[in-house]
Amino acid sequence: KEIAAAKLNSEVSISEDARKMATASRDEARKLQSLPHSERKAILYAVADALEAQKDTLLKANAIDLENAEKDGTSTQLVSRLKLTDSKLATLSSGIRQIADQSDPLGVVKAKREVADGLTLSQITVPIGVLMIIFESRPDSMPQISALALASGNGLLLKGGKEAAHSNEAIHKVIGDAVEAGSGGKIKRDIIALVTSRGQVADMLKLDDVVDLVIP
Repeated sequence: KEIAAAKLNSEVSISEDARKMATASRDEARKLQSLPHSERKAILYAVADALEAQKDTLLKANAIDLENAEKDGTSTQLVSRLKLTDSKLATLSSGIRQIADQSDPLGVVKAKREVADGLTLSQITVPIGVLMIIFESRPDSMPQISALALASGNGLLLKGGKEAAHSNEAIHKVIGDAVEAGSGGKIKRDIIALVTSRGQVADMLKLDDVVDLVIP
């Protein structure tokens, strides 16, 4: 009975944590959506700058993942995808600045037609909401995905491959710090959540009222 109770409590805890993470991401995304394009742009620039400023920290964390991969006999191809370099980080920062410099993707009228006298139907771009994205052990994917989500006013729940655990944790912290600094504290780091367990993934897949789109 004690074992069963402990298991139940563990499952409840995972479920509660999953909902808290998803709900917090949604709440921050709604705040982000209300910001003008110039302020979302400033957040992206802060992320790009932080990746360069904190490159030593990121490469140190990545080195741990690479060492573990070598011990585990991970394939050369996977190790190549796993590895971060000065060049990769510089390219990521440049790419994020390019995203920031694009025109505002929100509120764009894609189509408009009059369906009746005095009644016009418009197709306008809006955020999706909260995205859950599961990606392989490529730590450079996280800044790219995060930048696109921030630019378009979406919240993120990210689950990366276990081989990149240390890299993902370090990148997530750097991006979170940059989001808060770049927004002047208007947007909390909770807008991008890092999912670390399969249990959380399973629970989040059930959160139809919070998570709007899942991309495996």
